[in-house]
Amino acid sequence: MIEVAALLLCKIGGKAGSADDIKAVLEAAGAEVDEDKITALTGDMDGKDINELLAAGMEKLKDVPMGGGGGG
Repeated sequence: MIEVAALLLCKIGGKAGSADDIKAVLEAAGAEVDEDKITALTGDMDGKDINELLAAGMEKLKDVPMGGGGGG
């Protein structure tokens, strides 16, 4: 999951989100770099637009009940 967060940070920062970009973010944060997870993520993201994926995810979340009960 940390790899996805690093990818999103790359995209926000105007980077392509390549494996090297993701690795650099993780190293800068002092996180452990898992090359296999980065490779899998970049492979899954190949040819996909991050904004479209986020929009589709938000569309799915609209039907999830959210909110908390008030405290007594």
